[in-house]
Order: sequence, then structure tokens, then C-alpha cells
Amino acid sequence: MTVYVSICLGIILNILFFSLVHAEYDSAFSITESKKRCDYNKNYTNKVYKKDFKWFYNQSEMNNVFNELYFSGKRLDYHAYYDIGSDSFYLQYACDKFIIPVKITENFIKSVTLHIETALKHGYASFVFFPDMGHAHLYFQQGHWDNKYENFDFSYKNMAKLYEKMLADTSMQPLYHLSEGLKMINDKKEIIDDPSLSFKYWNRNFLGKNNGTSEYAIHIVPDVTRYNTVCSLKGYKNWSAGFAISASQFGCFPYRDREGKIRYFDISLYDPCCHSSTYSFD
Repeated sequence: MTVYVSICLGIILNILFFSLVHAEYDSAFSITESKKRCDYNKNYTNKVYKKDFKWFYNQSEMNNVFNELYFSGKRLDYHAYYDIGSDSFYLQYACDKFIIPVKITENFIKSVTLHIETALKHGYASFVFFPDMGHAHLYFQQGHWDNKYENFDFSYKNMAKLYEKMLADTSMQPLYHLSEGLKMINDKKEIIDDPSLSFKYWNRNFLGKNNGTSEYAIHIVPDVTRYNTVCSLKGYKNWSAGFAISASQFGCFPYRDREGKIRYFDISLYDPCCHSSTYSFD
């Protein structure tokens, strides 16, 4: 594995650490298996809600909650499904009283799978659900955004087409905020004196690429009062309402966890609970 690291200045106090990585390991990505698991008619009704989580877990608590939810059968609402007639995968965009299908590409699914497996392999994340690796914001280089999206119709009724375009865009880069619900700061606003927590704290902004590879970059915000949460990148357009991911034994897409075990996850345009988009994420 080849790792390239560079440091550059970001907006205000942001220091950006880039680690472009090609991970050499056996990914569980499989479109064939996903097609079998993602049949629309297998849309299980148990939903994962935000009330299923709390903030500021310790690592042992997070492990227990993840395993409980994974085997509970609960899934993200409006999760992706496979349509055999069009031989395509779709997300679901809720518009008024209608559900509009949003076609997603094999490349996007593969990219997200590799992002998950890479973050887990390196220990940046431990679990695929809201309190850890559970959402992503969409980043585009500003010049690319201006060229490809400046004249797009951003009206509410056209959002499904916009998501279809953005998620198919190989220049899109999803930024995942990891360890979202993990307690890493003490009452004195200091990082808890634990090497594993310190490592997760400084590696919680995972910027992937939508190009079917495991390339990634780690970004940081040195101001500890901001919980190392990158909310903007110099020279980039941030479309904050990205997508959510959550693991479930009934999930559509296979991934390999850090122990090498194959698990499954879902993708949705909506976070756990209330059909509100990922704008609600920090």
C-alpha cells in the first residue's frame, strides 16, 4: 500500500492532512449479491430512528448498541432498492406525497463500500451507523460545480434529478464525519487521555472519492472547541445534504468489517427517523 501525505492551509484555522490511499485487501463489494438482497419487495418495515441513539457513547457502549441494532432488523427509511425491470439501483426522494426514484450507479455503490471498508480497516471508524460512520456531505471543486451545476434548476420538484446527477458525478467527493456520537472530549474541553480516542478524534473527517477506488484524505480542524468537525474546504462547494448509511442484517450492500466478517448496509437520502434530509447532521 502506498500512502502519500501532504499538508496545506484551509479556510481560517483548518489544516488539511491528505492521505491518498489504495488499500490492498479483499473487498466484499458485489453487485450480484446486492441485486439479490435489494429487491424492492423485500422492503422490511422496521425503521431505525434517531431515538435509538444517544450522544456521547463510550466505545464499549457503542459496540453494544451497534450489535443490538444490526440484528434488530431496523433499516434506514427510504433506503436503496434494486429494480429488476430496469436492472438498476434506486434511492428514494420524498416529494410532497410522492416518492421519486433516484437512480444510482454501480460506481457510486462501489465507492461508498470502499470508503466504509477503508475507514474500518484503518481504525478511523468502528461501526456503520449514525453514532459513528453514518452520513456524508457532498463536496465538489468550485470550478467543477460552477461548470456543471450553475444553470441547474434547484427547485424542490427537481431535487431528485439533482441527486441523480450529483451521485453519478465522478468528481463528487463525500466527506464523512466519523465518531459522531463518541465521547472524546472531557468536561474541561480537552481530548480524553486515551490513545484510541485521540486517534479517532484527529481522523474523524474522511474525504473519499466517487471514482470506484479507496483513495481518501483526512482533514482536521485544530480548534478543539469545534470537535474537529470540518464544515467547509477551501476551493470547494459543500452540498451539505448528502446521504446516510447504516448497517443491518437485512441491508442491501455487503461490506467487510475490520475483522474480515461480511456485513451489510443500506444507503438513503434520509437520516434515521424523521424523513428530514441530512441537513440535520453537523
